Amino acid sequence: MFRIVLTLVLIVAALSMAFTARGSAALGSGRPVFVAALIVLGVLQGYRLVSTMQAKKRGDRLKKIPKRPLGI
Repeated sequence: MFRIVLTLVLIVAALSMAFTARGSAALGSGRPVFVAALIVLGVLQGYRLVSTMQAKKRGDRLKKIPKRPLGI
């Protein structure tokens, strides 16, 4: 869960930098694509955070099953 929150914080920081004059100059003509990719990543990480919290709340049983490589 810590990694998800850290990634969201980094995405928000990168987005805020992309809208400054220095960030706009650094990104150049590829800025709209970069901003769109960051927004998509932010939405996906937000969904991942919400689904993880819901799984913890309901005590997901699949998380308790030990994972083995190649289904062995």
